[in-house]
Amino acid sequence: MRSEPSLARNTLFSAVSSASNVLLVVLVIIAARVLGERSFGYLSFALALASIFEKMTDLGLNTLTARNVARDRGLTGSYLPNILGWKAFLSMVVIGLFALAVRFLNHDPEARTAAYIIGVAFIMQCFKATSVAFFQAYERFDLILLVMYVERASTLVLCTLVLLFVGKLIPFALVFTLGRIPDLVLAYWLIHRKVTPFRVRFEPRVIKSLQVSAIPLGAYALVFSAYWHIGTVILSAMRPAAEVGWYTAGYKIYEGLTMFPFLLCAVLLPHLSRLFVADRDRHAALSLRMLRYLTLGSMPLAVSVGVLAPQAVQLLYGKAYLPGVPALRILLGATILMFINWTLNTVLISADREKTVLRVATAGLAVITVANLALIRQFGVIGAACSVAISELCVFMLLFVALKKVLFAVPAYSIAWRPAVACTSAAIVPYLSHLTAPVIWVLLFAALYMAMLVALGAFRAEEWSAVRSLFSPRRSS
Repeated sequence: MRSEPSLARNTLFSAVSSASNVLLVVLVIIAARVLGERSFGYLSFALALASIFEKMTDLGLNTLTARNVARDRGLTGSYLPNILGWKAFLSMVVIGLFALAVRFLNHDPEARTAAYIIGVAFIMQCFKATSVAFFQAYERFDLILLVMYVERASTLVLCTLVLLFVGKLIPFALVFTLGRIPDLVLAYWLIHRKVTPFRVRFEPRVIKSLQVSAIPLGAYALVFSAYWHIGTVILSAMRPAAEVGWYTAGYKIYEGLTMFPFLLCAVLLPHLSRLFVADRDRHAALSLRMLRYLTLGSMPLAVSVGVLAPQAVQLLYGKAYLPGVPALRILLGATILMFINWTLNTVLISADREKTVLRVATAGLAVITVANLALIRQFGVIGAACSVAISELCVFMLLFVALKKVLFAVPAYSIAWRPAVACTSAAIVPYLSHLTAPVIWVLLFAALYMAMLVALGAFRAEEWSAVRSLFSPRRSS
């Protein structure tokens, strides 16, 4: 009998696979520097719009596959060929809708051409994601790691060469898309060899059953993707391309900060899910502890990155993107709410409240869309950043009320007052000292913040005991 895969081994492979995103971040930074803010703005528009439409070619089928096939691998023979046949049909519809959206939202020929090409790349990415879903269901995280790094390393190398030797947007987009073909071939060769023989079928009854089951999962993924990218799309339609480039430079930094709540929530979601069934009191206690830790971390992180924002933007993207710094600082203010909202979503999902999360996400999408339409035309990148802050605040209030209604009340004041007071107090000293070196400012601020937390009693006795145990000598057995 085949032994069960090691949970620790799978977790390690998954973490290392996720780290491959760094390669794409490096590529974005190189593209921003070489293409310039105008062409980078066109690229940002294409990537954002394609990311939204990509979800329409999946509609939750990948998540459904990862869950159901993991429970019953006998479903593979029916799921894989029919999902591929259905996605082939969906992709033709979606690429047509995508082309119409591009023509409606952008009138620059170069921007449109780049978007059409990159749209094809994201259609191929959707088929690649299907293979990854089956690898996940079979717990072949080693294969996921392989195909992710082959794709991203080859994309980074080939696209960087094009940028350095050609330096134009359209050749970059072509290589970005054509480079996906051998990667897709590799993924399905591995499916054929390691999972099941590769074939395509179209059985309407099976496809209907699969898609109906996947609709709630697909709706949430689509709403979440639209929420994340809608500001860039509307900014592209209303303002010059250079402003889109400025905004994207800061937004990518804001986006990168999501790794902190993402990693914590990804690790704790299974544990919270089990506790919800076994012990509701411990479920609530762990949920509140997550909220407290992320609040303690998010406030000083937002302040520190805000102080270093000009240096970070200039170091990563170049001096031409400095006009995006004010927008980045507004986004960093929204980071605190984003950390909390991510945690509240995780808590609700762990308690089987996916529909509640979907309703709140839909309301958040409506708020951020209206805010962008109202603010971007007059205020540009500042309006886009303010729209994020407004929507995160609205989402927080809705999640706060929902959690109180269906699970437990969150003592917001008790959780937030100590880090808020510590953060404010710690910022006063370096501010009044007129320090001009940002790194020294941040180091002094961090030291004072920790000292203030200790003075205010932010850490409990059991937490101090856990810290001391890390440094105490181990007893010999």
